Amino acid sequence: MADGSLPTLRAGEHGTIAAINGDEGRAKRLADMGFVRGACVTMIRPGAPCIVRIDGRCVGLGGGHQESILLGPD
Repeated sequence: MADGSLPTLRAGEHGTIAAINGDEGRAKRLADMGFVRGACVTMIRPGAPCIVRIDGRCVGLGGGHQESILLGPD
């Protein structure tokens, strides 16, 4: 469990999405990939791009998208 933005997670750590920052287009794109409030995300490989698991699938995200995903308490 982690608080902060997605890049604060280390490999194997997970967090719950609390909010998505950014413009409407970015928020919609992330939501279309499953990054919505309350979803659990697990860091597979940190970095830019990072690889995370969400909804049973792996997704690669660049730095700008990572910073938009805010994590909160489970």
